[in-house]
Amino acid sequence: MTPPYGLPDPEFRGESADHLITHFLLDEAMVRTLMPLGICRRWQSGDLLASYGQRMESVSVCLSGQYKVLLTSIGGQSHFMRLITAGELFGVPSALAGTPFPTDIVCDEPGQTLEIPRLTLLAMLRKEPDLALGVIRSLATRVAEMFDVMEADLLPSLRARVYKRLQRLALFNGRPDRLGRIELPLTQQDIAQSLNASRPRVQQELKRLEREGLIQLGYRRITLPQIKPRD
Repeated sequence: MTPPYGLPDPEFRGESADHLITHFLLDEAMVRTLMPLGICRRWQSGDLLASYGQRMESVSVCLSGQYKVLLTSIGGQSHFMRLITAGELFGVPSALAGTPFPTDIVCDEPGQTLEIPRLTLLAMLRKEPDLALGVIRSLATRVAEMFDVMEADLLPSLRARVYKRLQRLALFNGRPDRLGRIELPLTQQDIAQSLNASRPRVQQELKRLEREGLIQLGYRRITLPQIKPRD
């Protein structure tokens, strides 16, 4: 179904999107290269992996599980930003550039991360140009995503912002179900927090999108239909 006027184009899973995902994650060969360099850590739901303002002395790779990136407002309210899943690096700017960690990271589904000391990673990046390029591509993709989020904030309506955010989250964190649809393991409250909007207003827009056949709402999940790549 074509989205109503004012909503972004839903065909976001085409060739350019596939390249974006490829650049966003480290491939299996790169992860295998890093495995002997770090320490595996196990996490349970609710565990805090990193906190806002923390100075990081290591970089981590998500091996399994799911982790929420949370930004705390000046008023102390926590806002969901996105999910970290297998293959993603985090802590690179803080560890390599000495900047404070910009968010909190909380375990949402139990899993493991690989923690690599900063100096060890720097030495490996000097020796392995392919790995260095993989890290650069991952960071560059995150920068592009940041501008995409900023652009989405300029959309003319909350309805359009909600749909755009669902597209973005589905691109990076969606899970195909047995029917080929894209399932997001998120609550309506998560979406509201990510948009810095009230839950009742976001819930209203989600229900409108569901009536129009663009999404399907379920318990702690939101499902989008499979979107075919462009010709």
